[in-house]
Amino acid sequence: MGIRFSKLSLMALGVAASFAGAGGTIAFDRLGLLGAALGPDQNTAKLPADAPITSPEMPDGADRFAYVSADVGALRWTAPNIEIVAVAPLKTLADDIPTPWTTATSAPWSTETRAERVIPLLELPRLAIRPPQTSAWMPPRASAPLRDYRLARKLAEISPGAMRRLDAKFRAAKAAWPPVEVAFVTIKDEKTVELHARSEGAPWKLVHRYPVLAASGKAGPKLQQGDKQVPEGVYGIAYLNPASRYHVSLRVNYPNAFDRQMAAKDGRRDLGGDIMFHGKAVSAGCIAVGDEASEELFVLAANVGVENVKVVIAPSDFRRNGLPMANPAHPEWVPGLYAQVASAMAPFKGPPPSQSLLSSIFSN
Repeated sequence: MGIRFSKLSLMALGVAASFAGAGGTIAFDRLGLLGAALGPDQNTAKLPADAPITSPEMPDGADRFAYVSADVGALRWTAPNIEIVAVAPLKTLADDIPTPWTTATSAPWSTETRAERVIPLLELPRLAIRPPQTSAWMPPRASAPLRDYRLARKLAEISPGAMRRLDAKFRAAKAAWPPVEVAFVTIKDEKTVELHARSEGAPWKLVHRYPVLAASGKAGPKLQQGDKQVPEGVYGIAYLNPASRYHVSLRVNYPNAFDRQMAAKDGRRDLGGDIMFHGKAVSAGCIAVGDEASEELFVLAANVGVENVKVVIAPSDFRRNGLPMANPAHPEWVPGLYAQVASAMAPFKGPPPSQSLLSSIFSN
């Protein structure tokens, strides 16, 4: 009976081994069936129930399904030689963020794991509304950048010729180049604009006299819009206009503080404006000097800076003729204005009378 049981056991063992392979053999060995089939003299020592089971090293592909014979003895796989190395955890951005469940003495994650800590979203993401941006193809809202672009383009266009003419005039006058300041002294009854310049630390030097090709009005200051008077006083240049209807123009900063103060005293409003040095030969309160002369004044002002351009407009040459008698048709404050203008003209020496007459006729 024992022999029959042994044969049946071996047959069952063969069938199980063909399906389960080495794993099934080990399982039978743990159940004690392998030892019973082999006999008492071939039994191996049983493992304790709580002994750990090491993962067997995977056999080659050709041996995985091989038939396990009972003559091989006890099946024992050796554990692979694996070196265990402790690995420090990866530091992530989340490690720098304090969380409600972490304390100074406890850490929820082991140093042998590489899992990143999951930071809960404490609040919903907010929709950031950005202000509207100006696209690169859209024109600027302000007019200044556009004016600057036109100014640069106009200067590139007219500067070569204007600079050649200015160089000749400065050489003829033996005036230093480049100047740091320039002055446009305008004498209404002589219809001339004197160009004066000076270098750093040097006195003013008369460079050239430009004829005024067109001007309206008569002696006396400008008082209101539409009187077609050329203003009289001491001014500056407000800005350069490269897109003038009269070639190029330089805007005089009329009305200045004195003009506004006297208008308030007289009760006058609407003082007018847009007084220019410009090209062409037409005028309605402006000073038209022709295209070439306007280019030279324009380029010169651009080079020294409009803040370094002084404008003096007088009814007559006070340096030679002195102050005129008071005119009853003029406001009572006009003699005081003329005294200011005469003082402002003093540093700018004019040419001799004969040269002044000839230059006003032939020069440009």
